[in-house]
Order: sequence, then structure tokens, then C-alpha cells
Amino acid sequence: MNFWKKVDAELTYLGKTRKELANSIGFDVTNISFGIKRNSIPAADTALKVSRFLGVPLDYLLEMEEENSQTPQNPQILEIENRLRRFSQNDVNAILAVVNAINEKY
Repeated sequence: MNFWKKVDAELTYLGKTRKELANSIGFDVTNISFGIKRNSIPAADTALKVSRFLGVPLDYLLEMEEENSQTPQNPQILEIENRLRRFSQNDVNAILAVVNAINEKY
């Protein structure tokens, strides 16, 4: 998933629009569509503004490992991963304990 597709996914999760993002960071909304089509990454200052607007780490938006993966990513797993990024470490530990308990059951 490229930078702008991740941005779109985060916008959807937050219930925000491309236009809200563009207005907030002083960016032309059409550049988002172009970025998706071209599989491009914006300038560093724009990328940082986008990550701050979305409340996600910049390195998450810049990670390209999924594109190089041999196996396609399960969209539900990606959604869970995206949501976990916003949880506190204590919440993540609690969720991990539940997952471990379920694994032991099977």
C-alpha cells in the first residue's frame, strides 16, 4: 500500500475527507489523487504535516514493505494493525494477553 493509499485508509478510519486534510495542511486536494495514481511520496514537509493531521507516525506512512511482500495482506489484519497504533502500551498488552489466551485454546 503506497503512502497516499495509507492516507486514504486513515482518513476513512477518522471519518475525515481528502478536502479536510488538504485544507488543513495547505495542499491541493487533486495532488492526493495524483499521488495515488503515480504511487508517489510527497515532499518531506508535506508528509510530516499529513502524519500529524492523521495522528500516525510518519514512518508508518512511509513504510513500503507491504508492496514488496510476496503474500497479499489481509485487509482486516491491516485494519486491526492501524487501530492498534493508536492504543496505549497497556491496552496493547491487554489485547496481546487476550490473543494469547485464544491461541492456547486452539
